[in-house]
Amino acid sequence: MITGQWGKPSEVLLDIVVDPDGDVRGVVNPGRQNAPIRLGRFDHGTGAVQLDGDVVAPDGQVIAFRITGHLEGRSLRLSYEFGEDHGTASLVRVEDYRPPRLTLADRLKAALADVRRRFYARSRPTGTANADRLRERGESLDDIKVRDAVAADIPALAELHVTMWNATYRTTKGPTVSLRARQWTEVFAREPRRDFVVVLEDARGRLIGFAAGRPYIGDFDGQLSKIYLRWEYHGLGLGRRLMEETARRFLDRGIESFMLFAERSNPTIGFYDRMGGERLVDERGSFTGAYGWRDARALIK
Repeated sequence: MITGQWGKPSEVLLDIVVDPDGDVRGVVNPGRQNAPIRLGRFDHGTGAVQLDGDVVAPDGQVIAFRITGHLEGRSLRLSYEFGEDHGTASLVRVEDYRPPRLTLADRLKAALADVRRRFYARSRPTGTANADRLRERGESLDDIKVRDAVAADIPALAELHVTMWNATYRTTKGPTVSLRARQWTEVFAREPRRDFVVVLEDARGRLIGFAAGRPYIGDFDGQLSKIYLRWEYHGLGLGRRLMEETARRFLDRGIESFMLFAERSNPTIGFYDRMGGERLVDERGSFTGAYGWRDARALIK
């Protein structure tokens, strides 16, 4: 029998009841999406389970979901399709959940990420130096425009994406421009579009930064999936401007909170602290680089 709550105390993923005839009632992601199960079945003989339903996202989009799997011992082994998201999960009852222990290897990995972050940061120019060079180039911050990206920006987005990834992690072995161009082409070809991409453009029409956001299924309604700014423009207030425009676009879509997944080794991670981001920790109390903003309005001047 699978009646009960499944997941972990901090993140209940299923709250379900099974009738004697095998019908399943309840919700997926209770307390967050509260996605009602429209049609659910559990086979008492084989342990097979299938759950189908729909939920209305904060932006008004109706998202269909399907969850299938089996009860194996005291675990539910599941595959899920939730809108565009899909994957697998192994759940236990909330009362049976025990977080994995924090090992020495985990602590060493975190310490190494901190060392890498400090090492990567050594090559970043300061805001003062960037301001001097901006004046030397005859540029002004007043000439930098914010706008929504269009499909014609794909080549420039791909180049900027690759350039800044390589600069951030001091590598030349990141994804190629052609791969990023294909990925961006897929993004702009989706219908209906539920994501957004906002860019910063200098007086010559060159892209110098961008941010991308989309709805998210979890404790936050949205995800800031990407944010990059050319290093020669760091420390000039343009990152803050990107974050403000990101918040505006989320709010325009009815999304009031958002989060991002960053690498703990990212040398710009302190920017998210200065922007009021909440450091999110896992069930073991470890910070791996994720940040959350529970009220997007706080980012708007």
